[in-house]
Amino acid sequence: MAAVSSGVSLSTNYFLNNFYENNRSVSKSSGRSDYTKLELSYEDSRALTRAAKRLLKNDYGSDTDEKDTAISDTTRSALTAFVDTYNNTVDSSKTSTDHDTKYQLKKMKAYLHKYSDELEHIGISMESDGKLKINEDLLKTAKNSKVRKIFSSNQEFSKKFLNLSKKAHSAVESDIYSQINGKGLHVNITL
Repeated sequence: MAAVSSGVSLSTNYFLNNFYENNRSVSKSSGRSDYTKLELSYEDSRALTRAAKRLLKNDYGSDTDEKDTAISDTTRSALTAFVDTYNNTVDSSKTSTDHDTKYQLKKMKAYLHKYSDELEHIGISMESDGKLKINEDLLKTAKNSKVRKIFSSNQEFSKKFLNLSKKAHSAVESDIYSQINGKGLHVNITL
């Protein structure tokens, strides 16, 4: 997590670049056409895990704060980048033929649906296709206390969503390895 001095706001692009740090070109729609759905699914699920970790570690103030202020521009940018990353994951994984990848995506959508009321209160709604949508007006006025009740590190939502994103990424990795092995290819993944 970047240390930021007071008064400095980080942009959505900053967070997208951070979430997609291994392949920043796929964080923008213009850079995604050169990749297969499986490659995108891998990058998106890895970025989603980073996004979930970032939101879990964010400072949303404390329950003892006297003033419950609106979230910072930086927090708003992080939430917007999270939504973009999640939507990318939905797009790239929905055409997967791998049962486990589809199952993990379905579990993630169901979990978000379970928290749809809380998310809507801060300006994030779930569309019928399972994607998330930002209501800019609500997100600009979202209070730290409401965001903290969803995304802070001691909340069930943030912990379980991080776990679900890790499982989704593992499913995509397994799909890649099974496709490589099924074709008799060998990959040296030694770091």
